[in-house]
Amino acid sequence: MAAFIALLCFLLILNQSSSLVNASVSETCKAIGFNYDFCVATLNADPKSASADTQGLAIIATNISKANATSTESTISILLKKTKDNKTSECLNTCSSMYSDLIDRLNDTITAITSKRYFDAKIYLSAAVGVGDDCETQFAELKVKSPLTKENDDSQKLSGLALGITSLLG
Repeated sequence: MAAFIALLCFLLILNQSSSLVNASVSETCKAIGFNYDFCVATLNADPKSASADTQGLAIIATNISKANATSTESTISILLKKTKDNKTSECLNTCSSMYSDLIDRLNDTITAITSKRYFDAKIYLSAAVGVGDDCETQFAELKVKSPLTKENDDSQKLSGLALGITSLLG
């Protein structure tokens, strides 16, 4: 019976401490004024977010944005191999270059956040937020339907989330 009570106490303490840790994600998502549900779901996709401080959450959000950009760049490569339309190919090539630059910029952002150069990180992320719209504009200007609308929208949201969290740092 004593072992059961000890186990019960341990589980209650563990539950309390994990609630406190998760409060960091919740409080951060409330503080940035971004889509709260999207913010929480995105950050909680990385198990490290449960124990991360605000700086750690900024890095996590930036890494998620980078993973999305890498996936989008891969999607573009596949689409380039399949497309036969010159205008679509032109747009895809331009977007590929944008996403390649974005990945580099997000790597620089992670370095800046880690080094506590938050001003630099915010500059990089501010530019990153526009990549999705810039890619969509390429298609619109040539009057071609974009095959990347969802990816571009995700890029904008994820970079915006990373920017919002990084802005809390200073």
